[in-house]
Amino acid sequence: MKATLKMAWQIRALGDVLQATETANPQQSPQTEFEYIDVSSVSNSTFQVETTQRLKGKDAPSRARKLVKANDVLFATIRPTLKRIAIVPEHLDKQVCSTGYFVLRPKLEVDHRFIFYFLFSEEFSEKMESLQRGASYPAVTDGDVRSQLIPVPPLPEQKRIVSILGNALEGIATAQANAEKNLQNARAIFESHLRAVFAKSGPGWKQKTLEEVATTFGRGKSKHRPRNAGHLYGGKYPFVQTGDIRNADHIITAYSQTYSDAGLAQSKLWPKGTICITIAANIAETAILGFDACFPDSIIGLVANPQEADVGFIEYLLQSFKVQIQLMGKGSAQANINLGTFENERFPFPSVAEQKRIVATLDNLSDETQRLESTYQRKVAALEELKKSLLHQAFTGQL
Repeated sequence: MKATLKMAWQIRALGDVLQATETANPQQSPQTEFEYIDVSSVSNSTFQVETTQRLKGKDAPSRARKLVKANDVLFATIRPTLKRIAIVPEHLDKQVCSTGYFVLRPKLEVDHRFIFYFLFSEEFSEKMESLQRGASYPAVTDGDVRSQLIPVPPLPEQKRIVSILGNALEGIATAQANAEKNLQNARAIFESHLRAVFAKSGPGWKQKTLEEVATTFGRGKSKHRPRNAGHLYGGKYPFVQTGDIRNADHIITAYSQTYSDAGLAQSKLWPKGTICITIAANIAETAILGFDACFPDSIIGLVANPQEADVGFIEYLLQSFKVQIQLMGKGSAQANINLGTFENERFPFPSVAEQKRIVATLDNLSDETQRLESTYQRKVAALEELKKSLLHQAFTGQL
């Protein structure tokens, strides 16, 4: 701990302030029922045990081996950075949890809530992140958790700190929830308006295919095999991929890869203003190129015919029909769509002048939505920093 602790505080290994816990094999009592706390039972947003499974011993999974008591603290050692942390409630006393948890049962001189809050401290979290092992299912061991150092004040001081943290963090959680809700509402308002624009066609609107409103409509190009050959990359030509489209907001302004001259020779350079539609992986994601770029055949490119359609209007239209387009790709092991998906699919188009008016309205609403989102995201980030600061103060004797 960086700060100087108050007198009477002790630095101890976490394992030294915990009682031993018990294990059991429910399968030895085949007909006895119990509540099973799986790793997914704990929410990493509410930090509570939200769901359990009522099982008979004969149906117990092999990981159902740890007995818990009320006020035990559960810490998921699988993917520890997700912070699946909870206190066992009274109604789950003497039930069973997964071996994917480390069960912390403090000794009498340590308040269980003090332990609970310590597991959220930045110091502890950073240690868990550095110790986790494994690529697919990163995890730490029970021993890793036990070995962490915790500053332990006298019990009355623990209770004072816990009381302050409980009130403060509850207030922060409420404020965060409100900010998150406002963030979702801002997005929902835009999406609702977007759907409403295209839900009913006005007078003079015509049903057309995408090819009918385009000068160019086709898949991207990447002929070379293998596609990851080193000489194809590292040049001056932007190479846009499905993830770049998914991460864009209406306009693609960034890319993570480039083609060399050799890469360009086996591909195609699409002009700025091309609408990109993903047809594999994350299907039906759309955005407009903000620069000339290449892209692979997992993306359809549409260059709008200005006599027929406004490029911004087409992209907004495809956003509004995203769910319907995704449904067209269902039915196979991996959802996908292709050029054929759009051959006979017709979409509503008013006059180009009306399209431009709609785009201007949607652009203004989108800008306002982004402004609100930015405000709420800053508020959420500030509240998270406040939470970290409070926890740091609590466990360095400054609270």
